[in-house]
Amino acid sequence: MNNNYLYKISNGYICTTNMLYTPILLDDGNTLCMDWNLDSEYHIGENGRSEQLLDYFFNREIKYLPMFQKYSWCPKLLDIDTIQKKVYIEFKHETVNRIINSDIRNLDTELPDWKPQLYNILTDFKNEGYYKTALYPHCFYINNGVLKTFDYYGCVDMNNPYVLIKDLEGMIGKYSEDRFANATENGMLNVAKFFEYTLKHHLCKYWTDDPFPEFYKRIYE
Repeated sequence: MNNNYLYKISNGYICTTNMLYTPILLDDGNTLCMDWNLDSEYHIGENGRSEQLLDYFFNREIKYLPMFQKYSWCPKLLDIDTIQKKVYIEFKHETVNRIINSDIRNLDTELPDWKPQLYNILTDFKNEGYYKTALYPHCFYINNGVLKTFDYYGCVDMNNPYVLIKDLEGMIGKYSEDRFANATENGMLNVAKFFEYTLKHHLCKYWTDDPFPEFYKRIYE
């Protein structure tokens, strides 16, 4: 296992954070490289990845990440290398996933106002007119008391919340198939429907004291 790769903990096991890019933590611990190349030992054994799939989501990442730079919860964009297909962002050693899945650490202790900060993040996205579908704890980190979120490739315009399901198929894990299928209409993923289900029923598996159903009610209904 490469110590510079960023992993998450799921059901007690260390595993990859996503099915698309390779997250490489640089030696300073404060920079994350998102490597969108197909050949990576990080993803050995994962099926469905292709150049077309990675290019599709890489282009989404470099479209939406710069769009939210004005917000304190958005990591500072350090560089985009469109030739090597790498994105460099500020980071801080670990994701919230590590705190939640620790036996000796507590998110309420390390960031007492994480819920209001998370609520404000969702509210800002709503006000900007976008859904952000990547809301797992491993898509967040803490920097000097500020909750920050990354993985912007899943952002979708609320005024046009439909995405071709064929463009997504390679990154749909076996445990997510039903969730995607239930929000698919005539070959298109209805992201509004997908987002609602995710916040009301899905994220509870991953977050401490799940606040998302209440957030959805307050922000979107």
